[in-house]
Amino acid sequence: MFPASTAKPIDEVLKNAVEKIESQNSNLSVLAARQFRYSLRQSTVELTIKEPRQFNILEEFIIRAGIEFEPPPTADELASVLGLDAVFVKSTISTLQTLQTLAITTPITVTTEGRLFYEKGTVPKPPYIVQIYAISDSLSGNMTFNSESLEDVTVNLPDLGKFVKIDHNIHNISALSLEEIQQRVQDSGLAIHVPEGGKMITDFRVLAASKIIWKPISLFVIFNALEDKFNLQISSGKQILEAATNRIESLIKESKLSLETLCGLSDEAIKIKREEILKKSPNRDLSETAILPQITPQNPEKKQPKTKKIDPN
Repeated sequence: MFPASTAKPIDEVLKNAVEKIESQNSNLSVLAARQFRYSLRQSTVELTIKEPRQFNILEEFIIRAGIEFEPPPTADELASVLGLDAVFVKSTISTLQTLQTLAITTPITVTTEGRLFYEKGTVPKPPYIVQIYAISDSLSGNMTFNSESLEDVTVNLPDLGKFVKIDHNIHNISALSLEEIQQRVQDSGLAIHVPEGGKMITDFRVLAASKIIWKPISLFVIFNALEDKFNLQISSGKQILEAATNRIESLIKESKLSLETLCGLSDEAIKIKREEILKKSPNRDLSETAILPQITPQNPEKKQPKTKKIDPN
């Protein structure tokens, strides 16, 4: 799996990153570093978007009548009150119904969406369609949206899915509600759903089956001599994948996965390397510290000593 001359299981392509980690902090030693690939699921999603425009005087009168009159008037009744041609009033009502500001009923009935726009002094423009991409990351448990499709490249690396069970069925986009889609789009930083500005996603649909996109990641096993603790760090390029790191750490802590399986680092090798490192560290008494053959996952409910995350790139 690794060159026989290599003292630690470190992939050749990650040697420079390992040297950078260790040079930036003298208390850190990388015991293993390996690259994997794992699959994301990308789906094309079509969104229906509505944006506001200022309503004209007649539109305002019609909507106000639907909200304030009791009972609400018919088109003919409102035309009589305003002294206008009924054909003109009915044409404007038809336009507002097309924009879903008014319900297609008699008498005049303002929709919930119409009230929201009216409160801002607007009515919606005709809706338009945009396409975005839902990226489902089952390893980290996240779903995000991108305005651009991820690059589809061939990644010739070991498949992490052979070591870790990754459930790709947890993100069924079609099963999400409109409100969930709106929130996830906002959380992804896309300026597509901006309710305070009147710009809203009003409908969505998934256009086709999801597509597999392979993503390369790097896994580092790092020993902190100052804290006498092992940590995992999973990164993609310069980005540290916190959720994926926590997932793998938890699996190791629960004995559902081992470092030997992942990167050929046995408990015995961990023990030996730890002792070698601590002997070189000043003011360390090996007899006072227990062996830590497993990764210690972060617990958000307990305050942990701060360990600086190192950018391996």
